[in-house]
Amino acid sequence: MSFRGIEQTNLRNVSNEDISDKLSEININDTSEKYNEQAVSNLHSELPPLYLNSKPDSVISNDSYLPWNDYFMSLCYLTAARSKDPNTKVGACIVDKENRIVSLGYNGMPRGIKDEQLPWNKEGTYKYQTKYPYVCHAEMNAILNERLISVHDCCIYVSKFPCCECAKLIIQSGIKRVIYSELKPDPLEEQVPTNTMFSLAGIICRKFVPSIHHLSLDVRDGLGKVSITK
Repeated sequence: MSFRGIEQTNLRNVSNEDISDKLSEININDTSEKYNEQAVSNLHSELPPLYLNSKPDSVISNDSYLPWNDYFMSLCYLTAARSKDPNTKVGACIVDKENRIVSLGYNGMPRGIKDEQLPWNKEGTYKYQTKYPYVCHAEMNAILNERLISVHDCCIYVSKFPCCECAKLIIQSGIKRVIYSELKPDPLEEQVPTNTMFSLAGIICRKFVPSIHHLSLDVRDGLGKVSITK
């Protein structure tokens, strides 16, 4: 039988005694490099070869894992579910160049303020009667929640296109890439400042392109199950 170009023959059974006998042939008092290389070579020739993943069935299917981009954006939406905002839930995930998660964040009231103490409505007679002067955006919280690893040169994934205020924070923090999933229903002119600042600051901003069609998480009966459809 052959596997990936390697011919597999019947393996010889080698006992511990056989290995001990071969090891005893190596003279530890002889420091000759040539002598010990030959002795070790003789030992290796007596040992059966090691075959990793020798069964094709053990190869993991490409459909059974979540690609990095989809994984990080999925975390954005999962994190957004923590938001108490009844109208708009946004999540952000910051990762470094080695795909390590640096921080997560979602939109909510400032730390120490109870959710029911300030308004969540989008409209009011005065602006201070709406949520807008008070809510911390997901990008802000993700940047400020960072603890151990600097966000410098990192990439931020966010479920919605950043506003101009968050764009300033992203630039000032040293983040170099932005991946967003959805555009907000704001007028186009409100997206221009963000795009302009990112362009001038050399920030790469791209729309998320999923490589999967469906992702579901089932935690009923205490059994976690993730289903992926590509």
